[in-house]
Parts: sequence; C-alpha cells; structure tokens
Amino acid sequence: MIFVFVYFLVFLRMSRISVYTEGRARSAILGDGFSDINTLSSAHYFLDSGFTKTAWLPVHEYYPPGSTPQVYTHYPALPNLLCGVYASLFQSTSEPLLRLIPVLLSMVFFGLIFQFLKKLTGDSTKALIGSAGLWLGSYFINWADNLHQHLYGELLKWLYVYVMYLYFEGGRKQIALFIILFLIMMLEVNISFEQPVYLGIATLGFSLVYKHGVFSRENILAFLAIWLGFGLHLYQNAIYFGSWKAAFDDMIHAFTFRSTGAETVGYIKEREYTWKNFPEIMFGWFNGMERFYVLPGWSLLTLWILLGRQLWNKQTHLVKLTIALFAASISWGFVMSQHAYVHAFTNKHFSVFVGLSLALLIPEYLQRLKTDWQSGKVGLRIFHIVLITYSAAMFVSQQVWEIWLRYGLFYPQFGT
Repeated sequence: MIFVFVYFLVFLRMSRISVYTEGRARSAILGDGFSDINTLSSAHYFLDSGFTKTAWLPVHEYYPPGSTPQVYTHYPALPNLLCGVYASLFQSTSEPLLRLIPVLLSMVFFGLIFQFLKKLTGDSTKALIGSAGLWLGSYFINWADNLHQHLYGELLKWLYVYVMYLYFEGGRKQIALFIILFLIMMLEVNISFEQPVYLGIATLGFSLVYKHGVFSRENILAFLAIWLGFGLHLYQNAIYFGSWKAAFDDMIHAFTFRSTGAETVGYIKEREYTWKNFPEIMFGWFNGMERFYVLPGWSLLTLWILLGRQLWNKQTHLVKLTIALFAASISWGFVMSQHAYVHAFTNKHFSVFVGLSLALLIPEYLQRLKTDWQSGKVGLRIFHIVLITYSAAMFVSQQVWEIWLRYGLFYPQFGT
C-alpha cells in the first residue's frame, strides 16, 4: 500500500509539474529544479549536436536549441550524459518521458532501502518503520523522478553501504564485493562530488568499527577509486580545455569558490562561509530535517538522548555503525561548507543515518512510552505529549500538507 501511494504521488508530480513551472513545486528541497533544467539543457544539446563536441561535458543554457552552449566543467558529467542517452533513445526531450527511467530506478531504490534495514536489524517490522520514515517524506517522493545527480547518487550510496556491510560481516573474504565497492565509488565520483566524501568517511568508520584501522585495504581502495574517478573527469576537462594545466586551474578555482565561501560574500552577512561556521550548518540541517524526513531532526535527537545508552547496551555493534554513518553524514559540512549551507538538499546525506535510527529507536520508544505512561508520573506524560504533538505537527505541516497535498494531490489549487 505504501508503494502504491508513494508512486501515485510520484507519477502525479511527473505528469503535472514541470521544472519550467513558476513557483516552488520543484525548487530546492522539492526537487532541485534548477539542476534539472541544466540537465535537460544537456539533453537538448546532445540530441542536436552529439556528445563529442564538448568532450562529453554538460551543457547549460542551451535554449532555444541552436543557441551557443555554456559548457560546465566544474561538476561530474554522468547524470547529464545519461539524460542525453535517454533523449537519443527516445528521440525526444519530453520532460516526463526523460523522467521515466529515473522513476524505474527509484523503484529499485525503494526496495533497496527496506532490504538494507532488514539486513542490519534482522527485523522486518523495524525495517518497515525506518523505510517508511524515508519513503513517505520529501526525501523520496520529490526526488524519485530526479534527472540530475540526486537519485543516482543516493541509490549508489545506499548500495555501497549495504555491500560494505556484507563485505565486513563476511570477514572481508569476498573479492567480488571488494571490486563492486571500487566500481561504485568510481561511478559516484562521476555523478557528484558529494557522495564520495560521504562514502570515504563511511568506509573509514566501518574499518574502525570492525577493527581494521585507518590504513586498511578498504580505505586505500576508496582513496584510489575516488582519485581515479576524479581523474576521468579531469581528463574530460583537459580534452575540452586543451591542456592539463588549464583543467587543474579551472578545478582549483571551483574548489576555492565552493569551500571557502567566496561566492557568499555580499549576501550572507557580508562574510565568507567556511568550516569554521560548521555549528551553524549543523543547526540548519537539524532544523530543516522535518522538511525532508517524516520525523523532525530535534525529535530524532531527543530520542537518541533518551534511548541512546539503552540501545548501546542492547545493540552496541549497530549503534557503532550508526555513529559511523552520522560522521559520514556531517562530513560535507566540513569539506564544502559553503555548498552545504547554501543548498538545503544536502540534508539528504543523513538519509541512511535517519533510516537506521528510526528502525532502532521507534520500537524502543514505544516500549518506553508505555512504561512511562503506566507509571502515572505527570512530568513524564507531559514530556511524551509535547514530543509526540510536536513531531505530529511537523509531519502534518511539512509532509502531509506540503508534499502529499499542496504539491501532490491538490496541485496547483493551493498555489505553485
């Protein structure tokens, strides 16, 4: 039933809401429409002119067809190339048609989330709770038909962590899984620079949890895969610019632009935004989780404070893995502070942490709620009433109203 409901909304949005529609329906955390427009621009260009003229690099602002293309060198090209392949396959640049293959891939992702959580928790009910906390929110519904990097990146991110778990749990003996991790990492680097940072820290965290140290072969593999994947992108740029020096200079400029906060000067408190502002980034992420996931960030934090020690005593190994995933989730805020601050959709990095946290915490909380309520203590009852009321209010206002109804079932009756 959840699958039917979620994909009814996904197909409704796919057929009704275009990235060219004015309003919020596909902007920012509702689908990153700006990047999708650029991806569609690439599809138009590749269909008209082929892939080789720009060394297979993305093309922005190619409207109307025939206009001078703006070749974009700062970001991995694979999502744009895939959209160009879809356009060539269908001989069409119809937006709903081009979204069809991503939607089909998202169905694989839908199942992967549940399978991953079931494998880790060993419990179908817990897996369903954790999965539903993602499936029924903006995190999944608004991004299931995404043309740019978000769907591909998240699907491969979850797959990587799942394969890595199987690999470590199997005693690091399955070479095939080792090779799959390497290939996924190389693909991720050519989809987005965000996920490789996450996966690199996740790999380090898992290596430490499983007591294989910082310089484990898994960490070395991840490091090599990241640089080989990045090398492929630089090679594209070198072909386009005509020299490796020009490619390096261009990329260094882009890195400085995004990591030091140079572009924020003049409109964010007239100062640069760097890793020194990490506490503000963390506050923004937790404060905005209710717009992305079913449970608000502050409620999730409260549950960890309330039940963390209890869970540690019961399932120490899983809690350690969850901590490793949390560390991976916040890593982008250090590496690319400006990007993390400017783009609310970077909250997606918490997805695996949130899913696993819900699977572990909610069953424990329901037991605690029953015990505390039966105790008859007024203070405890008030605490639970406030927590549940706040969480429900955020869910209804940010997900049920905003995602399911306003920009879903009733769109555009209540505005665009």
